[in-house]
Amino acid sequence: MLDLMGTETSTTRHVFRQRSSVGLAVVCGVVGVVLLVSLALSWSDYARPLSVAWLLFGLAVAWAVFARPAVVLDVGGVTLRNLVRDVHIPWTRLTGVESRWNLKVLVEDRGYTAWAISAQIKPAKRISAGPFGGLSPVRQDRRVSAAAARSTVAPRVTAETVARSIEQAKREYDEAVAQGRLPAAPDAGVRIRWVPLVMSGLLLPAIAVVALAVI
Repeated sequence: MLDLMGTETSTTRHVFRQRSSVGLAVVCGVVGVVLLVSLALSWSDYARPLSVAWLLFGLAVAWAVFARPAVVLDVGGVTLRNLVRDVHIPWTRLTGVESRWNLKVLVEDRGYTAWAISAQIKPAKRISAGPFGGLSPVRQDRRVSAAAARSTVAPRVTAETVARSIEQAKREYDEAVAQGRLPAAPDAGVRIRWVPLVMSGLLLPAIAVVALAVI
């Protein structure tokens, strides 16, 4: 999972985002850019600064909600990028992972939820076996071909799959430290950091909307 064969300066990391969120971010970005271009082309005839402010605010919200959230695994631990803050959990402090509804990383009796990763539980589809119980050679060949096709597709990013990746990376880290391939990390605590760039990116367009609305 992680390249823990090197030293503590290893830069290998894995970033997890769900495809649905990335797709929504792309759609919102394309629509927002098209609308901004349309407003710019008609600016000389009809200037609409309030509409521009609303669009910029909407793009900032779409980026903060759909594009920015992620789960990052690296040699230092797990980082949860949520809306306006990052939570970094060193491997030495991680005690468990839950994936019932959303991905939750546990540090003793406290859990930190990842905004980016949900369970995405879907009911299993019921498939009729047909009059021969699905045992005909044609049906068997089709099922084998379908299973082979699914095995070549990258697994969906869900709370369960990311939880397994975190658990595997944690085991690899512990083994690397025990075997001396990585130095034992200091007993660092969980770091929670508010991200000023994201907060200002949301706040400034919101202020512009309020200011232009009352003019």
